Amino acid sequence: MKKLLAMLLVLSLTLGLGLGIVSASAEDVTLKFLISAGFYDLENDLGWKVCQRVSGYKIDYEVINGTEQLMLIITSGQEYDYTYLNSKNYSLMMSEGALMDITDLLNEYGQDILAAFPTTWPAVTTDGRIYAIPSPAAQPDSLTYSMIARKDLLDKIGYTEYPTTVEGFVKMLEDIKAAYPDMVPLTASRLDAGVLSNVASAFNVQGMYQLVDGKVINIVDNPNLKAYVEVIRDLYARKLLDAEMPAITTNDMRSKWAASQAVISYQSWNGCETCIAALRQLSPDMEYVVLPLLQDEGGKVHAQVKYGVTAYGAIPVTSKHAKEAIQAINSMIQIDNFTEIVLGEKDVHYTVNEDGTFSPIQPAFNNDKVASNYREVEYPKMWEVRLAKNADLQSTFYAMRDSLLDGGERSPVALAPAVTVVDNKAALENRITDTLIAVICGTSDISELDTLREYWHKNGGEEIIEFYNTWYAENVAK
Repeated sequence: MKKLLAMLLVLSLTLGLGLGIVSASAEDVTLKFLISAGFYDLENDLGWKVCQRVSGYKIDYEVINGTEQLMLIITSGQEYDYTYLNSKNYSLMMSEGALMDITDLLNEYGQDILAAFPTTWPAVTTDGRIYAIPSPAAQPDSLTYSMIARKDLLDKIGYTEYPTTVEGFVKMLEDIKAAYPDMVPLTASRLDAGVLSNVASAFNVQGMYQLVDGKVINIVDNPNLKAYVEVIRDLYARKLLDAEMPAITTNDMRSKWAASQAVISYQSWNGCETCIAALRQLSPDMEYVVLPLLQDEGGKVHAQVKYGVTAYGAIPVTSKHAKEAIQAINSMIQIDNFTEIVLGEKDVHYTVNEDGTFSPIQPAFNNDKVASNYREVEYPKMWEVRLAKNADLQSTFYAMRDSLLDGGERSPVALAPAVTVVDNKAALENRITDTLIAVICGTSDISELDTLREYWHKNGGEEIIEFYNTWYAENVAK
């Protein structure tokens, strides 16, 4: 695949297409955008219509879902001028040499783009060259996943305050199982890296990568991993944790909770809106609560917060109109245009408060808007307008964020560039998750954690950690 992409790059440069040096008037150019970071119904989005207007170009777009489809499109040489990628697909396309170095184009045609991201450029910079436009987290320093419980059911068995220790939490699950034998005490879909953040908090196990004693480590080297896994393994064995956890989809897990088949669900704040509404229809008197993160022996919580880059705007090496694509994005990101794209028309879709925050005007705002993730400083304030459209969404987000207390930590590699020292990073990380799930479910012995650690280090993990620690020492720790 790399050879094919290299051939495509040479061909595009030979034809004078790769750097967008073919001059054409805006009327003669139709830009082709490929979106693979999620599903967007752009045809019905007012913001997209503003994008088309302010860009100066006609823009055709295609939305796809899946890595295989993306790579088929790229390797076939189809000429897209801009692609919006999730983290996995960005790393894959970088490793395949499929993305254009846009440093010079940004310097010449993208000054507004360069100014819009004060801190996140390192995430898209390799060897001093820029390969994408970062799309930062819309809700930095917030908690994405936590446990949402049926407060009404907990009230009935005497839990009006909620445990903050592992022992107290396990006892609560036991009491739930005894009081509600027909319900699952705790349901969750397949855990990423085996991490159930509320419980992992007590062990300072935060995710695939974290900082320990000033060094970046992978979860396999976390000194508390075994103790944490033993707790979750015990919950699973005793049916306090959903027996379907390894295979159940997120949507099915939410449906189970919404159908009053589980007391506690582990899910994201932005995924609970519909299932809370469905559950309220089934049980009009239901109440819910976000449970605390469990504390370590010193009374501190530990969790990794949302931070860094969540999507990447990049130009494939096969682009015919790279210059025009940068010019179009630059126009969209200019502050007045950007505000209209994200919020709509002032005094029609939103108002500006005295403190500089925004308030939506309903129903126009809900009817016409979806989110956009650009401008690192300004966008988070605009984004919080979304929360006001639904009280459950708003309260859950803030409750999860408040549960961090002073224990939220940013991933040390959140702004690191794509790892190019190995080509099996994704496979290694998938193996870690698969093994941890197998150990938790009892299909593999706890000793497999040692085997996993050894495999990680011998098959590329050592190089990955060295890459991250070198980057961290040079860019963050200094």
